[in-house]
Amino acid sequence: MHRKLSVLFLIGIGILVALLYFVDFDKVFAMLWSIPIEYLILLFIVQLSTMLLAALKWRIILKHSNVSMRNLIPTIFTGYLINNITPVGLAGGEPVKAYILSKTEKIPITTAASSVIADLFIEIFPLFILSATAIILVFMMGIPIELGIALGVIALALLIVFIIALSAVLHKEISGKIVCLVVAIISRVPVLRRKSPKLKSEVDTISSKFNQAMRKHMLDRDILVFATLISMTVWVLRILRLWLAFKALGVEVPIHYALIVETTTSVISFFPAIPGAVGIWEGTSVAIFMALGIPKAIATAGTILSRIFFYLLPSFIGVLAALSLGIGIRGILDVPGAMNRKVARQKAKQQPGRQ
Repeated sequence: MHRKLSVLFLIGIGILVALLYFVDFDKVFAMLWSIPIEYLILLFIVQLSTMLLAALKWRIILKHSNVSMRNLIPTIFTGYLINNITPVGLAGGEPVKAYILSKTEKIPITTAASSVIADLFIEIFPLFILSATAIILVFMMGIPIELGIALGVIALALLIVFIIALSAVLHKEISGKIVCLVVAIISRVPVLRRKSPKLKSEVDTISSKFNQAMRKHMLDRDILVFATLISMTVWVLRILRLWLAFKALGVEVPIHYALIVETTTSVISFFPAIPGAVGIWEGTSVAIFMALGIPKAIATAGTILSRIFFYLLPSFIGVLAALSLGIGIRGILDVPGAMNRKVARQKAKQQPGRQ
C-alpha cells in the first residue's frame, strides 16, 4: 500500500480514535457487547440483501449483454472492497468492477465501463429524492436550520451531477469531457496514478465507445424503471439498517432521523477524501445525531454498529470474492492498469494496418 494511502487511513483512524475519546468508550463498548444475537443476524441479512440487490440492478443495466450473476456477484463484492480502501468515495471500485467483468464475461471494456457509470447515474436520482425529503423533514420537525441548508447544498450538487450525466448521454463532446475528468481523478489516486498516462492516450477511443454504450444503457425504459426501483429499495434498506442498529441497542430513534443521517453521510462519501470515509463518516453521523438530540454515547454506539455491517462486513466479503476470482490484494490494486492495457489491445485490433 502506498505511503500516501496509508497516511490517509491513519488520519481517518485518528479521527475515529478522537471520537471514541470524546465519548465514554467503556459505555459504548458495553452497549455494543450487550446486543442480542438476533439483531446481529437481522443486520447481516439486511446488509447482504443490499449487496445482492446491487448485483441484480447491474444485471438489469447489462440486459443487452450476455452476463451471468455468477460473475456479477463476486465482482460487485470486490467493488465494495475497493470503494472502502480508495480515497475517491463511491467511484473507487468502478474501474475495478468494469475490468473484472470485461475479463470474466468477455465483453468490451467500454460496455463494462459505461454500465458502471450508468449504475452511478441511477443511484443519484433516489439520493436526490431522499435529500429533498430530508430537507422537508428538517423544516417540518424543527430540526436545526443549519442542517437543512447543508442538505439543500447537497441536493443542488446532486442535481448538477444528474444533469451532467444526462448531458453525457445526449452529447458526445460532454462524454469526452467526463472521460477526461475521470482520468484526471484516477491520476490523483495513489494506487492508480502510474497507470494514468496510458489511459490518457486512449481517451478519444474510449469517449466514442463510451457514448454509444451509455446511450444503449440509459435510453432503455425498462432499464431506467426497474433499476431505479431496485436502487430505491436498496436505499430504504440502508436507512432501515441504521434504524435497526439503534433498535439493537434498545433505543427507538425516529426513522426520519435515520433518513437524514444516512442521506447526508452517503453524499459526503461521493467526494474524494479519506479511504472509505473512515472517521469522517462516523464523526458526521454522530454530530448530526447529537444535533437531533441523541446522547453522544448512544449516537456513537449506533453509528459504529451500522458501520461494522456497512464497512467491515462488505470489505471482508470483498476479499473473499476477489480470492474466488483468482485475484490477490496486489492484483486488485493493479486492475486499473490491466484495464488500460486491455483497451490498448482492443484499439490495436481495430487498426490492423498500423503496425
